[in-house]
Amino acid sequence: MFSLFSTPISHQHNKPNRSHIFAFGLMLLLNSLSGCQNYIVQPTKASLVVFGTLVEIVIYDDNRQKAEKAISQVEQKFQHMHDEWHAWEKGGIVSKINQAISNNQAIVVPKSVQDFIIKSQTLTQQSQGLFDPGIGSLIALWGFHSKEWQGPPPSEAKIANWLQSKPSILDISIQNNQLISSNKNVQLDFGGNAKGLAIDIALETIKNAGIKNALVSIGGDMKAMGLKNGQAWSIGIQSPENPAKALAQVFLNGNESIVTSGIYQRYFDWQGKRYSHILNPTTGYPANSFSSVTVIHKDATTADAAATAILIAGPKRWLEVAKSMNISQVICIDHNGKILQTKAMAKRIKLL
Repeated sequence: MFSLFSTPISHQHNKPNRSHIFAFGLMLLLNSLSGCQNYIVQPTKASLVVFGTLVEIVIYDDNRQKAEKAISQVEQKFQHMHDEWHAWEKGGIVSKINQAISNNQAIVVPKSVQDFIIKSQTLTQQSQGLFDPGIGSLIALWGFHSKEWQGPPPSEAKIANWLQSKPSILDISIQNNQLISSNKNVQLDFGGNAKGLAIDIALETIKNAGIKNALVSIGGDMKAMGLKNGQAWSIGIQSPENPAKALAQVFLNGNESIVTSGIYQRYFDWQGKRYSHILNPTTGYPANSFSSVTVIHKDATTADAAATAILIAGPKRWLEVAKSMNISQVICIDHNGKILQTKAMAKRIKLL
């Protein structure tokens, strides 16, 4: 489970260097400037940590003071979330919710938490149950809540026992600010869409501050607003076989997010078999069909959940699940490097 905290922002006023910003799944590539541009705005950059993941903010605006103020407001917004959610770790609101559910008790939760749970429930329904933040107990069973992922995998009997109760976020209901679950085995874990939520919040905050051109990256997932010195943002999709290399390039337009879900960097090996951290709620076992799935959508929270669900769906059901979640732009890469993509994605992506 991710922890929610923020660290002091590091501002960088220097010219952008020529190294790529590498992160899981995606990388921000340098745009090649074409034509004659008389004036190039130098970016205002910042870094902080939220949900236990590095956040990078890049703003292009003539008024550096306004850009710095916008970044400060993002930090304040995250701090507000930290105060209201009281961290995601032990003693935090998610931990308290899970404890209350285990004890068959109702618990009062903040409005922001309620809204996120309700949105997550909608995404679970749209994903046909493949994305489900209510499977925290299954994640714990596989040992993916610990810092060291080393196995062994749980026994078939333990997984069968978990499947019998089939806990889901859909078992939760909220009335009069009180949350209660009809299934005491539900344990919330928002690892599948927490980054998307943070990205959406950051971009909305920056927009409200009067900024028109910015990009926010959290753990490699990104959302753009406006342009980068008059050009679309150039994003590279990592090769699962060689994460330091871009397999494809796509230009991100304003108000678009791009999210990758992959199994090639987070896993453990046990007795010659590899087990991914992305678990299928319908089988109780890790997803093992696609190496990575990249989704483009205007809403980062939705894209985050969809990338996970489509990866779990695999070659036979990926398109069905994408349509069910109203996702039109998807590219999937299997273990052999084979690419499957929607027509809408194929029109805008450039394979390298």
